[in-house]
This record gives sequence, structure tokens and C-alpha cells, in this order.
Amino acid sequence: MNSLIDSSSPRTAQAHDTVSETATIRKAQLRTTRIRSAHRFAGLTLAFFIGLHLMNHLCALVSIEQHIKIMDVLRLIYRNPLGEALLLLAIMVQVPSGILLVRRKGWRGLPLAERAQVASGGYLAFFLVAHVFAVMMGRYFFHVDTNFYFASAVLFSPVWLFYVVYYGLSVVSVFVHVASIHYQKMLSRTSSHRAQTQALAIVGTGIAVMVLILLAFSGVVYEIRLPAAYKWW
Repeated sequence: MNSLIDSSSPRTAQAHDTVSETATIRKAQLRTTRIRSAHRFAGLTLAFFIGLHLMNHLCALVSIEQHIKIMDVLRLIYRNPLGEALLLLAIMVQVPSGILLVRRKGWRGLPLAERAQVASGGYLAFFLVAHVFAVMMGRYFFHVDTNFYFASAVLFSPVWLFYVVYYGLSVVSVFVHVASIHYQKMLSRTSSHRAQTQALAIVGTGIAVMVLILLAFSGVVYEIRLPAAYKWW
């Protein structure tokens, strides 16, 4: 009798441990799902804003006046208290949730597309924080309108080359991030070659957009005369 009791106890304990481990795994999966959902929602919010922002910058190819005119309209969306709060909240969610997802998934052994997604997302997280800080400094410390001239001024300063790399990478990273996600989603719908071609086309578009924006803001397309308030060197 004692032998039967002794033999059932380890089995009961093992079953209890298995149930407990399963519950822990399910909780971790649920937590990851919630983080991923928050990351996706914040990402879509930021994608909407970034899309408008890049479109606005491309308007500078027409003229400075056209750029500022479109910016004034778009600011009705993202410069009102609700829009600005939503944008800042999206950044506050996107950056830490992205870090958590990378930590849970790891980096080693990831396919190239996923590594590109992580690397571009990491740079975008850095850029978003730095960019928001710069805009806030311009508005509340330097007391200038953060319009075309605010961005263009750096390209006429001694640190212009740093800005070309810093901003250029941010634009390309947006398109690399989108391209890598697109590639992974399209693998189940089409051939690997076609998915790769589409992803490369997205990246190529990003490089073209980056070049056009930098040309417009650096005075290559037309002459730019900076107001005195934007000359900080």
C-alpha cells in the first residue's frame, strides 16, 4: 500500500508542475500578444503621421511657400491638443514595446528580413525620440516656428554632413521597416522572388524620397535664404 502511495505522489507533483508551466507559458504568450497589438496600433498611428510628414517634405520640391502652406493645413491634425497627445503617446508605446518584443524574440538566428525589421525599427525609435526633442527645443527654447527653415538650417551649418546621414537614414529606415514586414507577409501569398522584388522596390522608393527631400532642403532645387532667427552658427 505504501509503495502505491509513494509512486503516485511524484506523478501528482509532476502533473502539477506541467499544468503550472503550461499556465506560465500561456500567460507569457498572452502578454506578448498584448505587447504586439499595442506595438502595431502605435506603429499604424506613427505611419499615418510619417506618411503625411514625408508628403509635406516632398511638397518643398515645388517651393518653400507650398511646403509651409501644406504644413499649416496638416498641423490642424497633429498640432491640436488631441492629435499631439496621441502622437506622443504612440511614440511612448512604440519604442518600449519594440524593445520588449526584440528581447523576447531574440536577435540571433533571425532571417535577414526580420533582422532588417529590427535594425530599422531600432534606428527609427532613436530618431523619433531625438526628433521630438529637437522640435520641442525649437518651439520652447529657441522660440522659432519648426517649419521648412528649421529643418533646412542644419544643412547650411558646419554639421550638415551629420544631418544628411542622420536624417537620410531615418527616411530609408521607414521604407526598410515597411519592406521587411511586407516581404514576410507576402511569402505566404506569392513566390519568394516576387516578394523580394516588391520589398526591394519599396526600399528603392525610400531612397528616392530621401534624395529628393535632401535636395529640396539643401538649396539644390532653388535658392534658400535663411531668416536670421534660424542661423545658429
